[in-house]
Amino acid sequence: MIPFASANCSAFPEETQVEILSLAELQAPIVCQGLAYWDKLRAGRRYPARDEIRVRDIAALLKHMVVAKGIDGGEDFLLSIVGDEVGRCYRAPIMHRRLSEIAVDLPKTAARWLPIYRQTLQSGLPVAVLVKVGLEAPEINFSHAETVCLPFGPEGGPADFIATFGQHTARSGLPRFS
Repeated sequence: MIPFASANCSAFPEETQVEILSLAELQAPIVCQGLAYWDKLRAGRRYPARDEIRVRDIAALLKHMVVAKGIDGGEDFLLSIVGDEVGRCYRAPIMHRRLSEIAVDLPKTAARWLPIYRQTLQSGLPVAVLVKVGLEAPEINFSHAETVCLPFGPEGGPADFIATFGQHTARSGLPRFS
């Protein structure tokens, strides 16, 4: 794996590549801080409850965070919180929208994230991801990203939310969409 801080952002693959990482392979500081916060919240449990998230505890991470509610056991997800840095990564709005709605504007992006979100929700385990954006994805404003998807849910119940923390590297030389 290319170290996160020194990855060559100017060399884009033809097609976007998504690689599942082990948690030990995570390198991006924001992602590691998000994972550490989740681990602290769960305090030895399988996962913490969504209402345990305290904004003041993660103020510096909020712009890199997404909170999504699982709908029908993971058939769809409503992105209820989208940090500013994450929102700027796409040419279409994603906050307060379901992945199925986002798929109209960003079909490949939604298709990539749905199985990862679903795996996180249904397994109740974190999923770490490295994305290398390909030339076929001009609607994405970053060249690569490291993200961790973390399950949240009630004690003894199935996970019903996921939170993600991601660190993105802007695509140099390409226009940014708002």
